[in-house]
Amino acid sequence: MAGGSLLHPAAMAAVALLLVNDHVLKASSPGFLTGKLSDFAGLAFFPLVLVSAWELATAAAGRWRGPSASPLAVATLATAVVFIGAKSSASANAAVEAALGWLQWVAASPLAAIGLTAHPVYRPAVVVQDPTDLVGLAALAVCLFIGHNRIASSHQLGDQ
Repeated sequence: MAGGSLLHPAAMAAVALLLVNDHVLKASSPGFLTGKLSDFAGLAFFPLVLVSAWELATAAAGRWRGPSASPLAVATLATAVVFIGAKSSASANAAVEAALGWLQWVAASPLAAIGLTAHPVYRPAVVVQDPTDLVGLAALAVCLFIGHNRIASSHQLGDQ
C-alpha cells in the first residue's frame, strides 16, 4: 500500500513519542533529555513522511509500482542535510524555522476554515540551534530499517 511505511509500529511509536515529549514531557521537565528525544523521534519517522507523500502522489498519478530504495534514500539524505543545517548554521536554522512555521500555518488553516479553531497566525517555528543534537542522526537508521524491510517484503510477495 502506498504510504504504508508510516503504519509500521516503530514509525507510529516515534510519532507518539514526539507528541508526548513535545506536548507533555517538555512542559513538565524541560531539559537535555526531552530535547534529544524530540530529535530522535522526529528523525526516526520524518523521512517516512516524505516517502509516503511521494508514494501517494505517484499512486494518484497511476505510476506507483511498490516501495523503492530511491525515494527512501533521497528522503533520508534530504532530512539529514536539513537537520544538519538547522542545527549548525544560523541562516539554515532561520530558513527551517520559517518553513516549519509556514507548514504549521498551512496545516492549521483547514481546521480554521471549518470553524474548529481560530484562524492561525503565521509564526516561525522555534528550532534550537544546537550542534550536540546531531547525535540524533543515528535515528535515521530506524527509518532506513523500516523502509528496507518494507522493500524486501514487497519483493518477496512479488516473487511468489
